[in-house]
Amino acid sequence: MGKARRVAIVGAGLGGLAAAIALRQQGIEVQVYEQAPELGEFGAGINISPNSAKFFDAIGLAAKLQAVGSEPIGLTWRDWGADEISYSLPFGDFQKRYGAKYYVVHRSDLHRLLSETVPQESIQLGKRCKQVETRNGSAGLLFDDGSSAEADVVVGCDGIRSAVRASTFGGEGPHYAGTMCWRALAPTDALPENCHDGYVNQWSGDGGFVVSYYIRQGKFINFVCVRQQPGWTEQSWSVPSNVDEMLAAFPNAGKKLRTMMAAATSCSKWGQFTGEHAPQWTKGRVTLLGDSAHAMLATFGQGANMAFEDAYVLSRWLASSDDPDAALAGYEAVRKPRATRVQQLSRTEVGFKKIHTDWDRLRREFAFVTRHGSTTGGVYRWIFGYDPVAQWRGS
Repeated sequence: MGKARRVAIVGAGLGGLAAAIALRQQGIEVQVYEQAPELGEFGAGINISPNSAKFFDAIGLAAKLQAVGSEPIGLTWRDWGADEISYSLPFGDFQKRYGAKYYVVHRSDLHRLLSETVPQESIQLGKRCKQVETRNGSAGLLFDDGSSAEADVVVGCDGIRSAVRASTFGGEGPHYAGTMCWRALAPTDALPENCHDGYVNQWSGDGGFVVSYYIRQGKFINFVCVRQQPGWTEQSWSVPSNVDEMLAAFPNAGKKLRTMMAAATSCSKWGQFTGEHAPQWTKGRVTLLGDSAHAMLATFGQGANMAFEDAYVLSRWLASSDDPDAALAGYEAVRKPRATRVQQLSRTEVGFKKIHTDWDRLRREFAFVTRHGSTTGGVYRWIFGYDPVAQWRGS
């Protein structure tokens, strides 16, 4: 049968580019097909936790990640009406404890870092996937411009509204999660000095929460502001908004937090969608990676991290096996249990970020301390301590 020599990747987002780099380093020919007419990534801040920082070390991009990223001193949970820390998770010993550091970075900087590592001739733009199918020992792609492509394996990296997933498995697609989110950036030079500390702060209140942290070496504060809302009708995942609309959605947030939010110079909003549970990721020579397989609520901070883990594990399975079908089965068997659990935890954590009463706090302690280990260990030790490089065959 022979190893997979040619892989077609649908989608040139973070997961698709990461997969292309990892596969190329294993000696596999890669072609990336992106529906957009030009290569670019919008958005704001993104968290790179130790589990996926190890991926960047493995592919030789650790120094470049450090150059574009910032290192927060820890993670906190706070009531948004006050400044006291309710819980905290220090990051200072992460290199020793987990083998890598924790970074926050602007998404566009990270996307540029990855895209510059993939040869330009390996990325085709303006290729919207219409259909994908397994053939006799290969997989075929059909694009809406009438062109087609063939490879030994097709990897769907085209996000929560994946055309590869819909064509291969059908299903209803993503569902609105009942919350909407604002992303905003505030320049720190427009605010009092040291108005924000060096933590990734999670401010919780009645029916919503705000996550804030420095990016671009402290030049900006990134905000992710989530609020319950009954419906979302926009087809685009992100639409323009403004600071007044964002502030109006959080009238009870404290003065300090509102002051920082009011300094934002860019603001967009989107409805949060969650992916339906995927009974399988692989069919024949077609498989899924990242959000196309296990879309998560963004506010848990693990969506991109899971995609980077996926990319490394997939590359090693395809490179090590003479049977592509067995390789894809091995990849899914290793990745699916972990990604599914993190997906479930993301839904739990989003719910807890909206709590504010003493009773709600006790419930949070039960879920994250009694069931999963301490808030400053347990769940996070399991997530951050994972090493895709050492554990790609499973543990």
